[in-house]
Amino acid sequence: MAMVCPQCSRSYQQRLQCPTCDVRLLYQVTKRGQAADEDRIQWQKSPWGRMVVGLLLAQGLYYGLRQLYTAGVLVTGDAAAHSVWTTLYGILLAQALQALGLLLGGMLAGANQRLGIAFGAVVGVWNGILFVIFHQSSSALLTPVTLYGVPILQMAFGALGGFIGSRIWKPLPTLAVSAPPGVHTGVATRKRLSPFAGPVAWGRVLLGATVAAGGAIWANAIFKFVLDASEGKLSVESHLQDKLVTWEITALAMLAGSALAGASTMNSLKQGLCVGLGCCTVFLGSQLGASSGLQLDVLLFTGGNALALGLVGGWFGGQLFPPIYGAPRPLGLGPESA
Repeated sequence: MAMVCPQCSRSYQQRLQCPTCDVRLLYQVTKRGQAADEDRIQWQKSPWGRMVVGLLLAQGLYYGLRQLYTAGVLVTGDAAAHSVWTTLYGILLAQALQALGLLLGGMLAGANQRLGIAFGAVVGVWNGILFVIFHQSSSALLTPVTLYGVPILQMAFGALGGFIGSRIWKPLPTLAVSAPPGVHTGVATRKRLSPFAGPVAWGRVLLGATVAAGGAIWANAIFKFVLDASEGKLSVESHLQDKLVTWEITALAMLAGSALAGASTMNSLKQGLCVGLGCCTVFLGSQLGASSGLQLDVLLFTGGNALALGLVGGWFGGQLFPPIYGAPRPLGLGPESA
């Protein structure tokens, strides 16, 4: 919201004092002049305007980078340039471009906003809806799994971008009126602790690691159960779609397990990291016991993803279910006062 100078009637953004008149800015002005007209014109600074601009940025980056990559492949003279987006690497690249656009669009929508995560999530949901609308003619790409999974996945990337934007460009702090000298307000300042400080909740970590590792190991069985329960309404048309959905189930299980471990804890990142390390240990054991032997590239890929998803899930669980502080113990009620 623009701040207005009571003397020169000029409006300023993110200022508390007029640089020309050297007086304190106000939220309202009695004269309906130029300041009101400027606020009416600057629609892009409203919450809905920010989300619209962020959505346009995400869409423009995705389609622009996609056309640029297609043009680069055509310049090389590759005969398979038109079918590059139907391969495994093409689909992964398209999802990476969408994630990049959503991160930047969510950052723009959530910058300088206290609810940056919510603004970024709205951008992600609408980006997923537009993706489904624009690909209605592609029956091979738009499967029932994609129809329901893409908006949710893109909402997560948009929310992550909104969080990053709100942390880089923080909103203006709330001004608190200082108390007169000698008056105790009763509010004690807390020392900022490290997110990895404090004890490890081994019970929560064990439960979260069980959920994460179980979902990763039985991802194929879970996907087969969902297909059988749908009674033919959900189907997989290629081995590529089967692998992508299995990876998404594994990632969702890791996020859910680490979020369960980090919920209601002061150091949720540490709990999520412990869950990720536990999943890495399980993956290492499964690789050693496999008949094909130890594959270093697969182990590094799965281990890195487990650690990253563990940190993200632990942070999300701590933000969704913050720790509950008990009421302070009243003075004079201990055994000494008896």
